[in-house]
Amino acid sequence: MTLDTLTVTARRAAELAKDIPFSISTVSGEQLEERRLRSLSQMLQQTPSVDFVSNMGMSNRTLRIRGVGSLQKVSGEDTSVVINLDGLPLSATSSTMNLLDVERVEVLKGPQGTLFGRNSEAGAVNITTRRPTRWTEGYVRGEVGEDNYWMLEAAVGGPVTETLSARIAARTSRIDSFVTNEVDGDPVVEPTDQAVRGSLLWEPVVGTSLLLTAGHEEQKDSDVDYVLYPYSDSPRVNQPSGSLSDSHRMNRFTAELNHELKHAVLTLLSGYSESDNKNTTPIYEGRTYQQLVGTQPDARWSTVSDETVYNNEIRLSSKPGSELFWVTGVNYYYSDRTWDSRDNYDNFYPYNPYNARIDRDFTTEALAVFGETTMPIPNMERLKLTLGARYTWEEKDYEADWVANPSNPSSIRTAHDEQSLSDDYLTGRIALGYALTEEINLYGLFARGYKSGGFNQEGTNFTAGGEDPPYKAATVNSLETGFKFESADGRFGLNGALFYNKVKDDHLLSFDPQSMSTLVENYDTESKGVELEGVWRVGNGLTLSGAVTYLDAHILVDGDDSASPVKDDNEVPEVPNWGASVSINYIRSLPAFLGLDSPTLSTELTNRYVGSRPANPENHFELDAYNKLDLRIGLQEKGVEFYVWGENLLDEDYDLYGYHIAPYYPGGNSARIGYPGRPRSFGVGLSYVF
Repeated sequence: MTLDTLTVTARRAAELAKDIPFSISTVSGEQLEERRLRSLSQMLQQTPSVDFVSNMGMSNRTLRIRGVGSLQKVSGEDTSVVINLDGLPLSATSSTMNLLDVERVEVLKGPQGTLFGRNSEAGAVNITTRRPTRWTEGYVRGEVGEDNYWMLEAAVGGPVTETLSARIAARTSRIDSFVTNEVDGDPVVEPTDQAVRGSLLWEPVVGTSLLLTAGHEEQKDSDVDYVLYPYSDSPRVNQPSGSLSDSHRMNRFTAELNHELKHAVLTLLSGYSESDNKNTTPIYEGRTYQQLVGTQPDARWSTVSDETVYNNEIRLSSKPGSELFWVTGVNYYYSDRTWDSRDNYDNFYPYNPYNARIDRDFTTEALAVFGETTMPIPNMERLKLTLGARYTWEEKDYEADWVANPSNPSSIRTAHDEQSLSDDYLTGRIALGYALTEEINLYGLFARGYKSGGFNQEGTNFTAGGEDPPYKAATVNSLETGFKFESADGRFGLNGALFYNKVKDDHLLSFDPQSMSTLVENYDTESKGVELEGVWRVGNGLTLSGAVTYLDAHILVDGDDSASPVKDDNEVPEVPNWGASVSINYIRSLPAFLGLDSPTLSTELTNRYVGSRPANPENHFELDAYNKLDLRIGLQEKGVEFYVWGENLLDEDYDLYGYHIAPYYPGGNSARIGYPGRPRSFGVGLSYVF
């Protein structure tokens, strides 16, 4: 990731990235295109200290920063990193992760509860899409590649009247899974992706603007399930033909009004989103359960989830460039989410509590007041003090109804559960910044983060007359010290940070595949590490950028408090000790040839190193380290570019995630399952920018 001198909104108001007293990685829209990062998951997987795992469908995405986050997610609300899309807070579960026509992405590391609110104990991702311009411009882009991959994308924007501008962007794509279903020899799924977004910008007078945005996104048949390990050169599964399917649809609408006052900027922000997720899968994959029990049981698990989110915020902030930075405001958030099971059956284990129809509903309502300021200390002009705080009042309600299927022999035929939670909490930070020179800023920071408690999305104890108690809130105390350097000519930049996080009561959902029961536990964790991130614009069209991080993250268990096999000092799952990335960008004008008057060569080579890391909280086994090397080479002429690309050029074998399934009976076989990364692939693209 690069460290350009950019104006960012990491603190909900415009300011320079180098003036912010905590770590932030910023990626521009141009860099996203140069590296072919079409989704947020692809971009985050190239950011050291950030771990993104999507396992067994869109509803089970885990996002951690610096080792902070759930050990295993308990529900769709159990998220430690908030995704802020044009001011609308989303979770990794509710977002489609599309990066369509984006201006920049900011990854904010460390607790961000002060300004981004609930469920940002580990950090926040701030996405800003491209706004309409006062001139006509846009682009058209298309790609084709292996595995029947194709993609079409376009955007156009410009003035409509003297005060009104508009922009529209769209993308559609598909690709075959590289995992084969041995039943019919076809790709197990054929993922597709569509997105469209339109925006209007009204600027009636200088200093006043209203931005309206509407978007629709849809994904079908995501290429994530599980495969029995070892995968072999041609990974395969055994599932009834056409039995795997999922879809995720999202509509979102935002309105942002900005008005400059004499000494401040007033912002009114309203957002609304609705999303639904449908997933159907045979839960007993044939190759895995042949190893476990000697047969392929007949069963199916279908879930339907809908979520509606409202977010409203009123903010006052200092004007860009002010010596005293400040922002204050009030936020109201409401969500209503369902998680229902439909058309489930289990002929192998008919007592399975999911051999039933289940309706669940979760609502959250939160009100918060917040403020942050960075002020010079009198008589010490190089020293600045940052103080920030947010107080939140939150209510959560949960209701579930369960009706056993006729094939379920349980004597209990119906069950109902209903619970409520009330919480109020304080988050905030205090920091000192010191301008050592005009080029070097030093800072030290203490921050407190919070992730509210909630209800077990998979809880089924109530179906047998038991209880499914809510899980506790998680808190984190974070210390960070670092520096930010940028040379006077802007050609060289370097950021470094040391950090320590102590988390209390983060979440783990243990799942017993034999009985299909779940257990929710809370665990303390500890993480510490160091990050270094830099960019060097060498000259003559050559730019080098890279990052390296060392992270030590462990689970803390007091005595025999764990009911699961998690032990004290186990490593936090899916978090590598070492991570690194390096990117080489080279742009060079070429002499005329083949009728091209002024061709330009553009090359982007990126390598992402991910160290070995434990697969699960019990640390049954490790996922191997790997390098993922990607290349894009383009030839440009007067707005037209033809390019070729290759991903995973080293054709490395690597895991996206992994699980351990214990033997079903004494002396039986265990199983390791997971999902392999896509092997080496190539393609070509053509774009026109106007």
